[in-house]
Amino acid sequence: MKQIIAKCIKNKLLLSFISSYLIYCSLCYQGILVSYNILSIVIFGVIFYFIYNTEKKLEYKKELSFISILFSFVLLIGRILYNNRYSPTLDFFDELLNLKSIIYFLGNEQLIYFVLMNIIPKLIKLKNSKKERNIPRLFLISFFVIIVCYIPYLITFFPGILTGDSITEMSMIKGVIPISDQHTIAHLLFMIIPFKIGTLLFKNINLSVGLISITQIVVMALSFAYVIMFLKKREISNKLVFIILIYYALLPVNGFYSITLWKDIIFSCSMVLFTIECYKLLEKKGNITLKNSYMFIVTSLLVIFTRNNAIYMYMIFTVVTIYMFRKNIKTIGIMLMIVLITYITVKGPIYNYLKISKSSSAEYLAIPLQQVGRMAYKDVKFTKKEENMINKIIPVKELKKSYNPEIVDPIKFNKKYNSKEFEKNKIEYLKIWSNLCYKHPKIAIESYLISTLGYWYPGTEYWVTTGQIDSNNLGIHNYTFIPKTAKKYAIKNIMNSNPIFGFFNCIGLYFWLIIILAYITMKKIDKKYLYIYTPVFGIWLTMMIAAPVFSEFRYIYSAVICLPLYFGLIYTKK
Repeated sequence: MKQIIAKCIKNKLLLSFISSYLIYCSLCYQGILVSYNILSIVIFGVIFYFIYNTEKKLEYKKELSFISILFSFVLLIGRILYNNRYSPTLDFFDELLNLKSIIYFLGNEQLIYFVLMNIIPKLIKLKNSKKERNIPRLFLISFFVIIVCYIPYLITFFPGILTGDSITEMSMIKGVIPISDQHTIAHLLFMIIPFKIGTLLFKNINLSVGLISITQIVVMALSFAYVIMFLKKREISNKLVFIILIYYALLPVNGFYSITLWKDIIFSCSMVLFTIECYKLLEKKGNITLKNSYMFIVTSLLVIFTRNNAIYMYMIFTVVTIYMFRKNIKTIGIMLMIVLITYITVKGPIYNYLKISKSSSAEYLAIPLQQVGRMAYKDVKFTKKEENMINKIIPVKELKKSYNPEIVDPIKFNKKYNSKEFEKNKIEYLKIWSNLCYKHPKIAIESYLISTLGYWYPGTEYWVTTGQIDSNNLGIHNYTFIPKTAKKYAIKNIMNSNPIFGFFNCIGLYFWLIIILAYITMKKIDKKYLYIYTPVFGIWLTMMIAAPVFSEFRYIYSAVICLPLYFGLIYTKK
């Protein structure tokens, strides 16, 4: 018997058939293939041929096996939760262990493993460097190409795309509502300068808003052109430069976001510049001074002041930086202290002096609110004390009614939600929450995974942007320079329904692409270069801790912008 098993293991033909059949069954269960259909059987043959001819390289076998198992497990969990997120009767752990789920897991694991085994070794061995003399010309060409590609978006949706958050910021600029740091003062300043200039020149609010959109287009084009120039100075190939330029210029989400007035866009541009400065620290090889690293301080301040939760990322980043550059602790310590002291001074005494109000506690209570909300949604029996405490913040019946697994806003902005009550008794409410999670761990875990689903599961679908300006009393509205049918087509088919571009509208996809690039970076260059991934992973972690929406693309847009930089840095000349 042992000899038969040993022969089977050595039999490549048999193993390839088993792997192919598992993949085939998994694809059928997912509805991608129809069982025993002629076309699906042909596809099975293609899969078998692909697997049989894949050369397994021992150097990567263990590591790629681990990545494949992890990714397949993520796909399984994500699929179950995504399909049943609105189900009040879902038993996640039972669904996880049934036969269908096991076959789904094994099939996906095999498919991912063989795909990675065909791609990763080739990417690691790829040599792609070539000198370029005229770097400034490349910068200008890249800048103008990106501008030209973004102008049609401005013409189509002039003066820009403004959602509720954008309208709130415009209302602050106009003095209709008090200034708050909920949308960051730094972004308000970014918007107010071109708006005031536009008001002086045109005396028209729509043209003034259009000038903000133009300014944002220019900032994005400058940032992306700088990335390309930075990589070319380090001698990446012209082919790779072309691919990166196409990515920045033609990916629809970049075009839409160039005229969408959100703080997340400017923050993401700051993140890619900050990541470059992190790479430059590694290049200095210990020769770090305040004079040659001042841009590190500038980009750090841009990052932490353009997004409120970026300070939590920066705390993680600070610990990693101190460890990485412990031999330069004096200089690094001064640089980090300048950044943190500036942040504390501005956010504390200066904001207090200017009477700038702080954001609501619900901003960082999203996960606990969703967990307790799901408990109410699934009719958990609360004790009298628990129910009385919850009722003081929001009535349990209202909590059950307003709970939405995708977003905390129906609870956060509910008229009956009393955030001041929580502020008075934080410790007591945190105790109640922790006790509820202890008593109902399955629901707590289930709710947490659903609330963060889009940031790690590539199969989510959620809105990315819109083509409209939200209703407002400020007099801002869209001008129609093209037929309305063409505008509707642009939103529906280019941004949302198109199977090619829609594929790139999922945050989880970028997360896993960056993990793969981090692995290639470690294998091809050195593990110390994983340091440059710290900012993006730090932001990702803040979303995993306090995500107000289960799959908000703009929150991790920095990963989309940084992806070409990470890819290009792998192929720079050492």
